Amino acid sequence: MRIERYAPTWHSKVIDLAKEAFGEGYFSKPGEIAGDPDTIMLVSNETDGSLLGLVQGRLLPENALAEYLEHKVSDVPDEVAAADRDGALGVIEIVAVAESQRGTGLGTRLISSMHDALIGHGADKLIVSFRHGPSASRVDGLMKKLGFEPWTRLPSYWQAECDAGEFKCVDRTDHCTCEALLYRKSVY
Repeated sequence: MRIERYAPTWHSKVIDLAKEAFGEGYFSKPGEIAGDPDTIMLVSNETDGSLLGLVQGRLLPENALAEYLEHKVSDVPDEVAAADRDGALGVIEIVAVAESQRGTGLGTRLISSMHDALIGHGADKLIVSFRHGPSASRVDGLMKKLGFEPWTRLPSYWQAECDAGEFKCVDRTDHCTCEALLYRKSVY
């Protein structure tokens, strides 16, 4: 097993894995996302070409959190706003692990690899967001193990897109049932 930067050859496999983990349409343009100079996308794979997992994050400059959240979250807690003003934020946005690899520690390795990559790009604080719905994995123990602490829940984070049918969440019923769990970690 190896972890390496995303390359266009992984395009269709990344879309398939994201569909399995998050639902149809949630992560449909990995090449475009990976092309952003502030974005880092890593894939975990076997030498036979099978995709085991992926992680995607980006470096946010100071005072960019509202824009990152597309100004859709009006209830940004004071502590989140303070961290945004204090320095660069590294945001781990996507972590997906193939069902066959869940429980093997691969998610931990992917998050740790992205953690190090974002610090190397200048992040002094890190935020990780997880979709939390009926079938979402339990992440509190993992994040504590990696030195992150719970920050806040943002129930409005992507509900509008889900309710509008822009993607089909794996937990969707007649409305969006998910929320975002945000974890934080000060590096320095």
